[in-house]
Amino acid sequence: MAVIQDFVASAEPVGSHHIASRYSLGVRAATVRSMMAQLEADNFLYQPHTSAGRVPTAKAFRYYVDHVMPKRQIGRNDRVQIEYCYSERSRDLSEVLRETSRLLALMTGQAAVVLTPRFEAIELARVNFIRLRESQVMAVMVARGGGVQTRVVASGRDYSQEELERMARYLNEALEGRTLEQARSWIENALQQERVRYDQFVRAALTLGDAVVSRPIPSEVYVEGSAAVLRQPEFSDPEKLRELLAALEDKTALLDLLERTLNAGSVEVSIGDEHDPRLSDLSVVAAAYSKGAMPLGSLGVVGPMRMDYERVIGLVDYTARALSRVLGS
Repeated sequence: MAVIQDFVASAEPVGSHHIASRYSLGVRAATVRSMMAQLEADNFLYQPHTSAGRVPTAKAFRYYVDHVMPKRQIGRNDRVQIEYCYSERSRDLSEVLRETSRLLALMTGQAAVVLTPRFEAIELARVNFIRLRESQVMAVMVARGGGVQTRVVASGRDYSQEELERMARYLNEALEGRTLEQARSWIENALQQERVRYDQFVRAALTLGDAVVSRPIPSEVYVEGSAAVLRQPEFSDPEKLRELLAALEDKTALLDLLERTLNAGSVEVSIGDEHDPRLSDLSVVAAAYSKGAMPLGSLGVVGPMRMDYERVIGLVDYTARALSRVLGS
């Protein structure tokens, strides 16, 4: 614990003399040196240079987070800052999520990531159809609370804008308030009903609606604070810097990790390459946010393994719960 706390604070290898003089362990530096050598043999510490002190490994950070780290409540000022972020209720969902990523980046000094809600899990407000050209329609899906998705579909035959608006009104009467998953299921069931075979308008509207909702809509990842992570001493190494930039730019590894967090039910801490080799020099602290009992998306902080886990875990957990309260109301 002493080595980890000192390394987190200084980013420098920690020596036995420093530990013995700073902490009241009741033993001499030689004994501390022997203990550290044993920890190195057990792969909890490593020595970057022969004359240097020792540095915690990913295994050491994992043991610290799981078994040693004290659980600490975030301070009042942090709580006030988070609650103030969500006090303005007139913004749409995408703006709230972007502000969340900016807030976490500012408070932690690390990169912050927010996975937008799975559109399939959000209740629809309405769908609009816009004629683009012959037999081609743009569908605009608007979610309750904000969020818009568009997609272009082939309509089978050419419809006038007036016909498309009538189809949209018919679908909206049935689909408003349903999630995309529920809308997909309702349309599939409706297409099987006997009367639809004889009502050409209804069947055309359902067929167009089915073409719109049948394909899944991928989530997005908002990333803020990349510049703050670049200032960390770990990334003065050009190769490590390249790996960090690749992970933040590609976002695939982060997306996979954040999606796994959705069903965790608690704050998840991924250290090094535990879940993805592309994140080998990084740690990710993430938690899901929800509406009621339904997980919608997740948010997290990305930084070097030398992270202040006590503070970051507390901030991620409180922010996820505060965002969930806003979405629930």
